[in-house]
Amino acid sequence: MIWLFLVLLCNILHSSDQSHLEHSDHLFVTHSEGQRSLDEHHSALDKGSCSTWSTGHFSTFDHYLYDFSGTCNYVFATVCDETSPDFNIQFRRGLNKTIERIIIQAGPNTITVDKSGISVKDYGKIQMPYTSNGIQIAPFGHNTRLISKRKEMELAVFWNNVDYLMVLIEQKYRGRTCGLCGNFDGQELNEFLSDGILLDPYKYASLHKIDDPAEICPFEGMTTPTIPQNKDAALCFQLLRLVSPSCNISKKEFVIRCQLDMQDCSNPGHSNCSCATLSEYSRQCSMSHQEVTNWRTKDFCSLGRCPGNQQYKECGSPCLKTCSNPEYSCSSYCTYGCFCPEGTVLNDISQNQICIPIEECPCTWKGEIFAPGHVIKATCRTCKCTMGQWTCTEQPCPGTCSLEGGSFVTTFDSKPYRFHGVCTYILLKSSMLPHNGTLMAVYEKSGFSSSETSLAAIIYISEKEKIMISKNEVFDDENELKWLPYTTGDITIFRQSSTHIQMYTPYGLEILIQTGAIFQTYIKVGRHFRGTTQGLCGNYNGETTDDFMTSMDITEGTAPLFVDSWRSGYCPSAVERDTDPCSMSQLNKICAETYCSVLKMNTLFQKCHSVVNPDPFIKRCQYQACNYEETFPYICSALGSYARECALKGIFLWNWRNTVDNCTVSCTGNQTFSYNAEACDRTCLSLSSREIECHPTDVPIDGCNCPKGTYLNHKDECVQKSQCPCYLKGRKIILAEQYTVIDGATCYCINGNLTCIGKSMNLLENCSPPKKYISCSASKGSKDGVACAPTCQMLATGTGCIPTKCESGCVCESGLYEKLDGTCVSPEECPCEYGGISYEKGEEINTECNTCTCTRGKWKCIQNSMCSSTCSLYGEGHVTSFDGQHFAFDGNCEYILAMDGCDMAKSPHTFKIVTENVVCGNTGVTCSRAIKVYLGNLTIVMADKTYTIYGSNPLIHFFIEENTLHLIIQITIPGKYNMTLIWNRHMNLFIKLFRETKNHLCGLCGNYNGNVKDDFETRSKYLASNEFVFVNSWKDNPLCGDVSFAADPCTKNPYRKAWAEKQCSIINSPVFAPCHNKVYRMSYYESCVRDSCGCDNGGDCECMCDTIAVYAKACLDAGVCIDWRTPDFCPVYCDYFNSHKKIGMDYSYVNEVNCSWHYRPCKCQNMLPVTEVNVEGKIRLFAFFRVQAVLAKCVAMVSHK
Repeated sequence: MIWLFLVLLCNILHSSDQSHLEHSDHLFVTHSEGQRSLDEHHSALDKGSCSTWSTGHFSTFDHYLYDFSGTCNYVFATVCDETSPDFNIQFRRGLNKTIERIIIQAGPNTITVDKSGISVKDYGKIQMPYTSNGIQIAPFGHNTRLISKRKEMELAVFWNNVDYLMVLIEQKYRGRTCGLCGNFDGQELNEFLSDGILLDPYKYASLHKIDDPAEICPFEGMTTPTIPQNKDAALCFQLLRLVSPSCNISKKEFVIRCQLDMQDCSNPGHSNCSCATLSEYSRQCSMSHQEVTNWRTKDFCSLGRCPGNQQYKECGSPCLKTCSNPEYSCSSYCTYGCFCPEGTVLNDISQNQICIPIEECPCTWKGEIFAPGHVIKATCRTCKCTMGQWTCTEQPCPGTCSLEGGSFVTTFDSKPYRFHGVCTYILLKSSMLPHNGTLMAVYEKSGFSSSETSLAAIIYISEKEKIMISKNEVFDDENELKWLPYTTGDITIFRQSSTHIQMYTPYGLEILIQTGAIFQTYIKVGRHFRGTTQGLCGNYNGETTDDFMTSMDITEGTAPLFVDSWRSGYCPSAVERDTDPCSMSQLNKICAETYCSVLKMNTLFQKCHSVVNPDPFIKRCQYQACNYEETFPYICSALGSYARECALKGIFLWNWRNTVDNCTVSCTGNQTFSYNAEACDRTCLSLSSREIECHPTDVPIDGCNCPKGTYLNHKDECVQKSQCPCYLKGRKIILAEQYTVIDGATCYCINGNLTCIGKSMNLLENCSPPKKYISCSASKGSKDGVACAPTCQMLATGTGCIPTKCESGCVCESGLYEKLDGTCVSPEECPCEYGGISYEKGEEINTECNTCTCTRGKWKCIQNSMCSSTCSLYGEGHVTSFDGQHFAFDGNCEYILAMDGCDMAKSPHTFKIVTENVVCGNTGVTCSRAIKVYLGNLTIVMADKTYTIYGSNPLIHFFIEENTLHLIIQITIPGKYNMTLIWNRHMNLFIKLFRETKNHLCGLCGNYNGNVKDDFETRSKYLASNEFVFVNSWKDNPLCGDVSFAADPCTKNPYRKAWAEKQCSIINSPVFAPCHNKVYRMSYYESCVRDSCGCDNGGDCECMCDTIAVYAKACLDAGVCIDWRTPDFCPVYCDYFNSHKKIGMDYSYVNEVNCSWHYRPCKCQNMLPVTEVNVEGKIRLFAFFRVQAVLAKCVAMVSHK
């Protein structure tokens, strides 16, 4: 009956027109939406495809169809005549003609597919989806797909665990393949040539038989009948038309295979016998973007029941849209299988395989699942789950600045930096502090090396008071030692625990000082301070990018120059250590790595990993442990900083000190240690004056306090309440149960309450006018000497000097100020500093965003109409976001770098930039293989050192410019963005973006809001604790595996590390010295070393040179052109182009005299680009699209008026 029904349907199909088909029954509806949703360049047309199906039908790379059903192990496809071919695919059929085993060798990977499942060599059985070492294995409709992508090769293999196997290879293998798939030379009829003789398929197949160990598989002749019976021809033809009435792939050869299937079937002549061939025809039509119908039914070639509420489609998009990635699009043709109904996405968050409207998608937060509409209150924000994303609103939160570990500072806007200096620096100035209050920090030497400097004291000074807090000591304006608690004006200072002193004010400034082994300070200010602060703690305006605003009102590029501008007094310049202190001693390095690794390995600290990334704290811990002589106090300091950060996020690591060595705190007397210590109700003073000591802290602090029910007295003893003394003014004490007379009244001390009844080397004393000599030893000399001599730098800070000691020397006469060169000038003539260079009055500097004029020692800047920011992707997975966040990852997938339209509830994106990262080293490191720019219906793909353009978009204007080293694409999206993409034709990409609106951006390049603090915002708008959670959320393909760590190639290749450090040291050398004050170099140096260790598949120097070129480009963006390449170091062979011309795709030698090509380190030496980008190489304009060329202009960085 089924057979008769199908014949009837086929006759109807043959005689009916297309319009009748579309309305007669859903079975015949022609499906092309799958194809239309995918760009044509995403098909398999540009790849070579070979397949086998049913009992032994083959379609070669050159589209020759033949039949062979041997049961030995055969090479399906490989690269000929290579000892280590890029790929080798073998398979074996069983006696029942189904495929029993597939062996796929791709690069270093070997994958075996058999009836028991999928196995990966050196790993074992795997579950899908699987991603590792350059391979991805995941469902592809009703089939399974393996993709192997490496820097030099891309391969795709498909199978269905029954009788189907297909491989897709790149065109570069044309004419180089062997195996049952033929030679891929474009000639259909010469597939079986051997030594010039055309063989029968079975004889040719025997040449590619590879026996298993201990196996001798006999020669196999032709076992499948090759002459089909004509009685099934008409039915097969009608069945193929049922699959696709309009497909232009020849049906003739498929009719023959269908007939053979009918003959070889266990139920000869039954239409279901032809399912494998019909499926192959459907597949080939889909791959060629031909229309196919939903031709299967429950009783005819059924795929079985679909899971959940998914529906069968013959042409469905394998680009699986999910709650995690509802806008996913990918490079693939359509395929048959089970898919979500239109208007729904797969709920991959709840893992129940149900398709739901996007409005019903849940959200995740710290690994938990929350239903739509759920509201969560997090740190400083309230978030609501909407369409699978968190919609968050910021809540008022105080600003916190921290000084930790001797040399580490984190600003109010969360910018971390490090410096080493010996001076008094201005931490905080603000109009919110009464009486011109200023907070300062005193840094002193703590060892022999220049980098062993540490925070020694905190000073608060105003017109009414001066307080200096050092380790366990508090001094007032007269340098008089004060007992704690101490109150002056509105300021109260008290000891919160044995290791913490707290300073409280009613105007929004609170300071918590850790006085343990390492002196550390945490400064908290209220929200009303926002945008009013200056100093080392930054400007607290919500943007990290301008936190290095100097006292001269200009933003510096490096920490030492920024710090120096906030010196309060005459001090040497701050420095930043160039080298890793752990590299100086292997013993120190091992010790630091061992003890600091507890942040990763200790189960207690692991409780916080989902909220606070431990990696920055580990790096800080190792630096401190190796930099300072006192190793363990600094290690414990770093661990304590991590515990504090966790507490700020609501996770309390109680008892952490007991789980690590050398970090416990000993308590004196009968005091006890607590992780939640506080002075309130723990001291005798708090019994009578709660307002002095009863002030809370942001997070619990540790230290020693009296046990509950006892109180600390004046002798640091814990006593009962009845034994507490009473405190009078002037630090007088009345012991328990004694009395005194106050203003005529007799007062008794009961339970802590009063109850009343009825020297330096001198300089030569000859100073050149207009300077005069001041001696500290003279009877009428200054008490400060030159320590507070007026300088132009102090004039810029606008803050009085706080000397730490008196120094004799020459000072300028009254009314004059000293410049850096030691000369004296009037305040109007004071110069300004930028990038370590001094600029005289009236001089201008032009940066990309500002034009600044030097006036009275400060910069007066006018912002330009448009400013840009640059995101960089370079080397082996390094990213620098638009807001300056640096991170690295080893991901083998396609990732969204940048896009707009990030809110699912709002407008779609107008641009999307995607990087395709692949494995490019034996240690597992990955790098970018291709860049794809999606601009509506226009797509630009950059790969294999060239580019391809697909589609068009009349609303987008762009032009493309080439030089020998770079491809530069200028893109304009009217009314929204101007962007420049600079690609080095290898692994590096720079995205320079001007935007005319404040549209929210997203992706690995961050949200471009100026604040690095929230750059790890995931696709669901959840703020990730580390880069791996963040990176995983921006996979463009949800089936890719997750990244969980970044490989350390120098650990895996230790023999390469010394070479890498030596070669990369050019970044720290005098060659780049002009840039050191402009661009922080250590992150680039570390990236260079990592990449040089990891690039072990050839091209070692290319990887190293690429990373150094990124630092050179950053210098160029800052206005410094570095000529760093030499004939012996990262050379550029420009002279090649003087004697070769491009003919077709290749270059050929021409015997002509041509000397026009020369290498240049930049277009505009020592100048900043304004109208176009400044890059190295030899520039030539390549092509224009809808935009006129603009002549490049070089604008000098400094112009003299």
